Amino acid sequence: MASSYDRRSGSSGTSPGREPGRGANRRSHDRPDKTHSVTGDRLRDPVSQKRAKRASGVRHEPREPGIGDRIAKSKRLERERRRQQRRRRNQVRLAAAVALAAAIVFGTSAIARSSLFEIRHVDVVGAQHVPVDEVVRKAAVPAGATLLRFPKRAIAERIIADPWVAEVHITRDYPHTLRIRIVERVPFARVDTGQSIWIVDANGMVLGEDSAEASSTLPVVRDVPGLDLKPGRKATSEVLHNALQILAGIAPESYSSVRAVSAPTIDETSLITTNNVEIMMGEAADVPKKDEVARRIMQEQGAAVVFIDVRNPDRPVSRGLSE
Repeated sequence: MASSYDRRSGSSGTSPGREPGRGANRRSHDRPDKTHSVTGDRLRDPVSQKRAKRASGVRHEPREPGIGDRIAKSKRLERERRRQQRRRRNQVRLAAAVALAAAIVFGTSAIARSSLFEIRHVDVVGAQHVPVDEVVRKAAVPAGATLLRFPKRAIAERIIADPWVAEVHITRDYPHTLRIRIVERVPFARVDTGQSIWIVDANGMVLGEDSAEASSTLPVVRDVPGLDLKPGRKATSEVLHNALQILAGIAPESYSSVRAVSAPTIDETSLITTNNVEIMMGEAADVPKKDEVARRIMQEQGAAVVFIDVRNPDRPVSRGLSE
């Protein structure tokens, strides 16, 4: 029992003859120096080395360019070369365009002033009531004018000033002909002012004085008060315009059978047929309906009817010879 106790005490306590603290010192020498190890690892880190060198002021010599730098430089030079080539091409194109435009302008100007396309003939198309010689005279094409250089607007304005002319179209027929195509106004009626008879179109434009060849089949509008008609001017009388609207609204066969229109007022406007039937039309409203009613009555009563009032087409009034 005693020997057992002695072993436990010897194993747990301080052995006799052993210097105190000696084992502790050996253990402390065997343990690695953590501070020295951590500092060494940091110095071996490339980032830490660069920072340490910058802090110490040590400068490094520039490194030799690698293959990546040479490739990048080559690409930059190639891009710059291509830009310069594009710039030179654009400059050449611009210069060529300017030269071409100058050549065209110079050539066109030279041709326009030359006798290559000089106007030697004036061809007039569409003239019926206006004499061709009159159109050529009013055109007054300047001597030496060419098809590329002539006063087109001035020529058209002089021709269209004629009351008979509604439109003017001027074209070129190379090499030496100027073609003038006119559209004339259509004579529609004759207007008797008591002192003279004038020809007008459907819009009331006064075309000129009456002539047998131009107005032999046209109806005559008479009894219109206060007329002041002049060639080339549109009539301003409302009574006359009402009569013209009635003539424009009736059927073609009715128009061809009207020999006169009496229009002292709008309400008393009437048509006189070639059969001496008076048709009271009044205001130019519902004209097609009024015309249809009047034609039906004339067909039903024949030569017996001499007067028809269709101012109210729903309640027409007619009278015969015996009434």
